[in-house]
Amino acid sequence: EIVMERPAVLRDHPAAVLFVRFRPSLLRHLTDYDRRRNAASIAREAARLSRTMRRMTITTGAAADPYANIPHLYDLEHDRFDADVGLYVNFATAVGDPILELGCGTGRLMAPLLDAGFRVTGLDSSAAMLGAARERLGATRGYQLYQGDMVAADEAPGGPFGMVLIPLNGLLHLATLAEQRGMLAAAWRALDPRGQLVIDVLNPSPESLRDLSSGVQHEGAWTLPDGRAVDKFSARRLDAANQRLDTTVWYDITAADGTTSRVRTAFPLRYLHRAELELLLELTGFVDVQVYGGYELEPFGDQADRLIVTAEKTRAPGR
Repeated sequence: EIVMERPAVLRDHPAAVLFVRFRPSLLRHLTDYDRRRNAASIAREAARLSRTMRRMTITTGAAADPYANIPHLYDLEHDRFDADVGLYVNFATAVGDPILELGCGTGRLMAPLLDAGFRVTGLDSSAAMLGAARERLGATRGYQLYQGDMVAADEAPGGPFGMVLIPLNGLLHLATLAEQRGMLAAAWRALDPRGQLVIDVLNPSPESLRDLSSGVQHEGAWTLPDGRAVDKFSARRLDAANQRLDTTVWYDITAADGTTSRVRTAFPLRYLHRAELELLLELTGFVDVQVYGGYELEPFGDQADRLIVTAEKTRAPGR
């Protein structure tokens, strides 16, 4: 999306919005007109030019909730992802419930955990994502949904918890080191004395960071139930000094007649390296930290796609 300052005569003219966003060359054209023609003529020209773009509309996610407009689109991609389900079900079987999932989204993981008989509380800051989770889970018993910040994980109902999960880069959505440390401390407080924490984040190897920030990427294509085509694109800017990937995501939705709408959102991801994450866990009270490179608990190495970490609230007897 390109947003440029509009000339004063167009600033409040609704017809100018779309071409200002998508056609900066037309804006320059109108700026030249501004020197030669009156405001009424410019407004008419703006309306005429914007009509050529009437087949495209755009929705932008609110800064306070980057997921506000995308739960149904998010599920198109993530409903098919189940590579981590067995990992969490096995850990839950060994450790026991109740379970707290931080950044539960639309309930993708909660559903199989509930099906396996566990009590689960899902916490998310997005009201829209929680609404989609309620639709997914329906009248299933044994769960609670709580809207709140992950840094206040210990305020979630249903605790103390036998296990706290932070799946699929959820920890990285906290944009500062202080917030990440605060959330881990809250997770420690939310656990019962036997409790275990499980974290899944990307492994920020030089190769993966280079690939992620290599420009606009087409990440997938799907079809909605009504037949419309959905294409997902992303662009990420690497801020290595602050360990951030400033991420922009947009979905183009195309109907059979070619009409296209775009849903756009943006958010930062603050990545963590292995040693940094291990130190944060130690500083927030966790013990017996274990590190793995994937959902089969394979050893962690330079080329691992994932950084899977488990930690316990108190050390087990004999360790």
